[in-house]
Amino acid sequence: MASSSIHNVPHWPYDAFLSFRGANTRKSFISHLYAALNGKGIYVFKDDKELERGASISPGLLKAIEDSRISIIVFSQNYASSTWCLDELVKIVQCKNKNDHQQMIFPIFYDVEPTVVRKQTGSFREAFSKHEEAYRENLEKVKNWRDALKEVANISGWELKEYRNESEFIWDIVKAISSKIPLKSETLKKLVGIDSRLEELRSLMNKGPNDDVRMIGICGMGGLGKTNLARVVYDLISHEFEGSSFLADVREKFKNKGSVISFQRQLLVEILKLEKDSIWNVGDGINILGSRLQHKKVLLVIDDVVDIKQLEYLAGKREWFGSGSRIIVTSRDEHLLKTYGMDEIYKPNELNYHDALQLFNMKAFKIQKPLEECVQLSEGVHRYAGGLPLALEVLGSFLNGRSVDQWRSTLERLQIEPPNKIMGILQISFDGLQELEKKIFLDIACFFKWKTRDYVSKILEGCGFSPVIGIEVLIEKSLLTVHENNRLWMHDLIQEMGRQIVRRQSPEEPGKRSRLWKEADVHHVLSQNTGSEVVEGIMVDDYFFRGNDVHLSAKAFSLMTNLRLLKIHNVQLPEGLEYLSNRLRLLDWHRYPLKSLPSNLQLDKTVEFKMCYSRIEELWKGIKPLNMLRIMKLSHSENLIKTPDFTKVPNLEVLDLEGCSRLREIHQSLLRHNKLILLNLKGCTSLTTLPGEIFMKSLKTLVLSGCLKLRKLPRVVGSMECLRELLLDETDIKKLPLSIELLSKLVLLNLKDCRNLETLPITVSSLKCLRTLKLSGCSKIVKFPETVISVEDLSELFLDGTSITEVPSSIELLTKLQWLNLNDCRSLVRLPSNINGLKSLKTLNLSGCFKLENVPETLGQVESLEKLDISGTAIRQPPSSIFLMKNLKELSCRGCKGSPSSASWFLRFPINLMRWSSDPVALSLPSSLSGLCSLTKLDISYCDLGEGAIPSGIGNLCSLKELYLSGNNFFTLPASIYRLSKLWKIILEDCKMLQNLPRLPASIHAISLDGCVSLETLSDILNLNEHQLPYLDLHCVDCLKLAGNYDLALSLLKEYIKNSEHNLTTADQFGSDLSWNIYFGVAIWRLWFWRNKFLFQDMTWDCATMLSEVKIKATEFQRISTTPMGMNNRRVAKWICWSPPFWPWCKLNTDGAAKKTGEASAGGLLRDHNGAWVAGFGMNIGSCSVTVAELWGLYQGLIISWQNGIRWLQVDVDSICILQLVTTPMITTNELSPLIKSIKDLISRSWCITINHVYREANFAADFLANHALSFPLGLHLFPNPPPGIIAYLQHDMYGVAYPRFVCP
Repeated sequence: MASSSIHNVPHWPYDAFLSFRGANTRKSFISHLYAALNGKGIYVFKDDKELERGASISPGLLKAIEDSRISIIVFSQNYASSTWCLDELVKIVQCKNKNDHQQMIFPIFYDVEPTVVRKQTGSFREAFSKHEEAYRENLEKVKNWRDALKEVANISGWELKEYRNESEFIWDIVKAISSKIPLKSETLKKLVGIDSRLEELRSLMNKGPNDDVRMIGICGMGGLGKTNLARVVYDLISHEFEGSSFLADVREKFKNKGSVISFQRQLLVEILKLEKDSIWNVGDGINILGSRLQHKKVLLVIDDVVDIKQLEYLAGKREWFGSGSRIIVTSRDEHLLKTYGMDEIYKPNELNYHDALQLFNMKAFKIQKPLEECVQLSEGVHRYAGGLPLALEVLGSFLNGRSVDQWRSTLERLQIEPPNKIMGILQISFDGLQELEKKIFLDIACFFKWKTRDYVSKILEGCGFSPVIGIEVLIEKSLLTVHENNRLWMHDLIQEMGRQIVRRQSPEEPGKRSRLWKEADVHHVLSQNTGSEVVEGIMVDDYFFRGNDVHLSAKAFSLMTNLRLLKIHNVQLPEGLEYLSNRLRLLDWHRYPLKSLPSNLQLDKTVEFKMCYSRIEELWKGIKPLNMLRIMKLSHSENLIKTPDFTKVPNLEVLDLEGCSRLREIHQSLLRHNKLILLNLKGCTSLTTLPGEIFMKSLKTLVLSGCLKLRKLPRVVGSMECLRELLLDETDIKKLPLSIELLSKLVLLNLKDCRNLETLPITVSSLKCLRTLKLSGCSKIVKFPETVISVEDLSELFLDGTSITEVPSSIELLTKLQWLNLNDCRSLVRLPSNINGLKSLKTLNLSGCFKLENVPETLGQVESLEKLDISGTAIRQPPSSIFLMKNLKELSCRGCKGSPSSASWFLRFPINLMRWSSDPVALSLPSSLSGLCSLTKLDISYCDLGEGAIPSGIGNLCSLKELYLSGNNFFTLPASIYRLSKLWKIILEDCKMLQNLPRLPASIHAISLDGCVSLETLSDILNLNEHQLPYLDLHCVDCLKLAGNYDLALSLLKEYIKNSEHNLTTADQFGSDLSWNIYFGVAIWRLWFWRNKFLFQDMTWDCATMLSEVKIKATEFQRISTTPMGMNNRRVAKWICWSPPFWPWCKLNTDGAAKKTGEASAGGLLRDHNGAWVAGFGMNIGSCSVTVAELWGLYQGLIISWQNGIRWLQVDVDSICILQLVTTPMITTNELSPLIKSIKDLISRSWCITINHVYREANFAADFLANHALSFPLGLHLFPNPPPGIIAYLQHDMYGVAYPRFVCP
């Protein structure tokens, strides 16, 4: 099949071109043939004019040939006598060959035999004799005529002499030609987004040799457009086959008696042209189809198959069909298609945002662009439909011609009751499931969407639902898919269909439904005690009841005897709790308020038990058989004192007791557990001892971090080959047991800040799989732990903060070591000369080793080294080999001033404990640095470098991006710095002798000159490109001589502001409508303001923030100054509050925060149209400006919103600067550009998004999270539920609590 058969089908103005010799056929045969073709709707070009009028064929006739799909050539006795006809014939053959045979030729031999035409005998010979005489000067033309005749005569055609009469002759011709004219697909005209689907399907159909019989399945959920896609393909390519048939709606019609025979008859009639009554039973139909179609190239579409028997009756075997045949089957069941042996299965996606909106608008407005007042409402429908064509068409047609109020009413009703037409089609797949599969589907639809497949399988396995095969069946039937990270997902309308099925169980009373997930329904059932034995699951993902003021009775769960799944939060039980179902598989009760569980509760069927932040003191007494329990989480249950006996809990895999600060006793059965994979006791600060022995053969991770009073690790009494991570950091352990050798597959051993640990046992050498060993802060370790030398696979060794004095030569045996951290080893004096044996070393940190006076020359032979830090050491002259390391990327010699006796590093200690010289020896650098061809960062700050100490060869560092030179004594810098074409940052703080700067490279973006008291001019900086200057981050605090140079300051400021029109966004441009005097005055005022903030509060801003603020305030000043006298310019009080978005939108609030110390953080939260919590986050960024922090907050908020499947998003920020940065075009780049671009890329994705400015009073919750994140470790922290402390803000937002703010009217 030709590659263009499906997609990009050529448009032919004419179906057929009729070529004939007019004199003897025009008024008889030709007129009858033309009428018959025309009667069949075939558009034919026929030249009604006399042909022999000119010497050459007319251009119009040539164009008609090119524009015709089929050329019908009627050969008659005197056809060859017409040069016009022969020219037509040559053109026809040329077009066929040029267009890859897409144009077809049908020869008709009216009163002449094919052999006469082929061999040019008889009348054709006589005609050519005359032509050769007439064209003796152009015999090539005659040859072309002969070749064309021969080629066409070899094509199978029709001979009149083989028919009894002319009418039969014409009828056969018309039938054949009609079958080759493709249908004008009316379906195609109605479809949107079909092109990409056709292209993908085409590639699958055309795989392999053209003469193969290929079977293609089209699979997907109901309403996705599978049938329409198959119909378009059929319409476009059916003419290329000898026979074709489209069997529509097989699923529905097969319910009727005799449907199989009816379909078989349809095949025989449409493909073989047999009579309808040719078969009377299914067996005969199979036999006839299997034998009669073997030599025919057919196209067969079987639509909506649900049973493999349907395929066996209609397309039994591949051998039924002739070579080149194509069988297309549409179905919702992928397993059925695979079982039948489809060559390919195509799964079309939902429509993208643009195509979906276009389709909806065509149905709702009969145009592709919606009415202005319906734009937002249209987008609401689009989000609801989720790109499903069926839903878009149904809703669009329903809303067509209705008022805006009716639109709004419809959208509100969709939340309560989806359209029956949509749900009915989607429910077909559900109705075909077995009972257990239906239960699995409803559980996932109501509770487990976006949960991992493994987790859901564990829970549902405990319910006896056989989820491994059940989930696979749901996937095969297009009801479920698996996304990244193995998470289960289903289309929103599929999920809504499942939830609607549950609602219909009891439309009025939620307590009689099997599953409850909406907060209002759960509140009603629990507070009114209306639950019943029908209820199987209650799961509320967001924070429950938005506070701790909901009190339930002790009998709240008494009637729910079949409850399997329970997940609730923040519920008070002042009367206690009498009953919980003994059939619970999942019990997740955040902040469980009681000290114990109900006495009659049986947990023998429970798979996951989770009560984090609970008040529980004791789980159970004695031994309880809990054979199905796999996950137990009680983290931060601060009243828990001891763990129970786990002897009869054989299948437990996860036990999380992190933060149980009063936990003092661990039952010995726990450390003998055979199935436990993760044991987390982090932060159990009251834990002093563990049972004496441990043997947990399935354990992979053991976390004892922060158990401050734990002094001893249990003795290992059996092989624990599964253990990969052992975290003992911040414990009071003095030594490890010799039996640690039994942890033979250990990968990570963390002993950081074990300040009483003195040595490692010799048996550590048996840990052959150990990759990372952390001994940071173990200050009592005075000797390098040579036991690790035998650990051949060790790649990371952290000895920072230990008291070792030297590194042994045997370290060369660690040939896989990549990271060696010796930072702050204050007693270290020596490295081995054979350190070059560390062939894999990438990072070596020696900073703070102030007794270390040199490193071996052989260090330069470590070719893999990328980062070397010798800051704060006594090294005065690094070995020359270091400066030849072609792979070194970062080199820091900060504070290297010579021997320990002269190092200013010692100034931190009491002066009477040491002797020190006031004349430290400066660091010595070689004249050539060109060997460091990969170096991107060089720090030689505070090395007492004098004039000329920095070699001119520094300009040869072709990859250098960051250069740190602070605290040195030079007067000038080498002019060769200008050659550093990639340099973007140079730091020269406290260079008190520096008098001027050389010309800097155009790549520079950041210069810090704080404390350069002798610096007199910045003239070279003013020569920077005018597009570059506004983005320059220039710091000149305490540059006293610069401060006195008024002309310089004025010119620098003026240049800076004048070029601000090239800054971040078009919104920041300095336009003619803004007075320069006002702009300049505001800039001076804000510079003074920022100067004072920096000096007295240590606050900093980036260039983008400052320029934007100057523009905003200057514009405000100008508006005030130009307001006519007498107008009311007083501020008025306005009440500000947070408001939820309209359905189906969600709202994202983000903010940033920065402390005086420079630490910064960001935070944000996502809520739905009811104000319910969807997600939240906090991010400790480190050191940056508040603008950068706010940008990071917006970026992370957008990422989290997208990952949560939100496609209708309102974003509120309380910074106009941020709003401008991300909503207006960027002219050039600056230090914020990468982050801003990332945000804009997110905004441009296929979703509906608005970004608005709000006052801070409407953003308190985000402000809380941003400030709260300052207390977190560096990095991003996600909050699936609201963190402590934010509930009050959320309640205020929910209840519309407003705050006064004075604003301009």
